[in-house]
Amino acid sequence: MKKSSNRATRMADQIHKDIMNILRNKVKDPRINWVTVNEVEVTNDYSVAKIYYSVLDNSKLQGIQKALASAKGFIRSELSKGLTTYTVPDLRFIFDTSLERGSHILSLISKVSDEFVDQDNDEEDSQSN
Repeated sequence: MKKSSNRATRMADQIHKDIMNILRNKVKDPRINWVTVNEVEVTNDYSVAKIYYSVLDNSKLQGIQKALASAKGFIRSELSKGLTTYTVPDLRFIFDTSLERGSHILSLISKVSDEFVDQDNDEEDSQSN
C-alpha cells in the first residue's frame, strides 16, 4: 500500500513538472501565462490528476478557466509523451483559493496584532501621566 502511495506522489511530481513545462512552452493561448500550478494530486488508481492552480489576477479567472478547458486535450496528449504509464490520467483543473485564504488570515492576524500594540501603547501613555 505504501509503495503505491509513494508511486502516486512521484507521478504527481512528474505531472506537475511536465504540465508547467507544457503551459509555459507549448500552449499558445496568452491567457495561460497567468496560471501557476500549485499542486497536483493523483488518485491511487492513477485515473485522475487534480491540478490545483492559482492566477495572478482574479479578474481574468473566467478567461483562464475557458483557456484551460479548451487546452486540456492538448495538454493531456503532450503529457502522454513524457509519462511511462499505460494510460494518462484525466486532468481536472481546480482553482486553488488557499493562497487567498492564507493571505486573508495573515491580514487578520496583522490587524489584531496592530490593535494590541496600539492598546499597549495607550496603556503605557496613561500610566506615565
